[in-house]
Amino acid sequence: MLRQIRSRLASRQRQRANAAIRKLCDDAEYLGIGPVPGPVRVALRTHHETQWKTWLVAIPLSIYVVRVIARLLRDLTAEYAPHWAYEAIYKTPENPAFTSAGYWLPTVHAAVLVTLVFLVTRRLMVGLANVYNIRALGFERVQRWADLIGECAETVRAPHMRPDLQSISLRLAVMRVRGARSARGTVPSFSRRRPELRKHANRVIATLRAAHAEIDVDRGEAARKLASLTLKISARYSQGYVGALLDDTDLVEVTHRREALNLAVLATVMAGAGWGVQAFNVPPALGIGAVVFVGAWLYRSAASAGVAALAVLLPVLFPGK
Repeated sequence: MLRQIRSRLASRQRQRANAAIRKLCDDAEYLGIGPVPGPVRVALRTHHETQWKTWLVAIPLSIYVVRVIARLLRDLTAEYAPHWAYEAIYKTPENPAFTSAGYWLPTVHAAVLVTLVFLVTRRLMVGLANVYNIRALGFERVQRWADLIGECAETVRAPHMRPDLQSISLRLAVMRVRGARSARGTVPSFSRRRPELRKHANRVIATLRAAHAEIDVDRGEAARKLASLTLKISARYSQGYVGALLDDTDLVEVTHRREALNLAVLATVMAGAGWGVQAFNVPPALGIGAVVFVGAWLYRSAASAGVAALAVLLPVLFPGK
């Protein structure tokens, strides 16, 4: 019985893999960017054929990680947090007031729990994928990029369609580029290469967006260029080259510095540190040290900007310091 179910699942997933590969090859040939590299075809096949195995492992693993982290957070909260915070999180009334701690602390606790579970489960799944070759989650990125190439092909096939009915969305493709360094399994968790890989991913995203912006000028040519870049990204990622998704000659420079975002993050951290000093009786020196550490990390390439931000915000949240 189990053997028959397994055989039917394998046959169904094989058919889906064949259909996905065939569609990508047809789209690439129509756009004139083919042939599709062998590693991309292998990645698509691996994604579809190991999908059911991946979920068979990921679901119970996620449940186990939820239980472990929830128990750990509860123990840490009971040990180190004030009694009122523990009561607000774990003994909240049914309809707490919007401005009460019983409303916000459980929300923050749930957000922390979900984030930790996601990060831990993904890291464990990457490790299991390398050992047992169940790479459906890692190679799911290749399928999303293949979908983007399909959208480009549809744009070229129907050049006279109304723009609002013929849109090319980069949202999912960009998200997959951002997480490529973590999902492929070729870079250790605490590798020193990660900052450089993050910069490379930002340049790759900027390049995709620059190509996408040309659609308003020449729809067909821009779609072909975007598809060609995406196919190259898929091939490099399939081979594990997460630090060379595109060549330097393909990449555009990232000109924006995102000072406003960095300043907002720094202000949020400082506010949280100031509140923690008062609510949890944390030593002020520890709170200020955490803020300085975060500021140094955010402004590591612009020390003067970081010092200026700290000089402005530090007296506000830590009076007298």
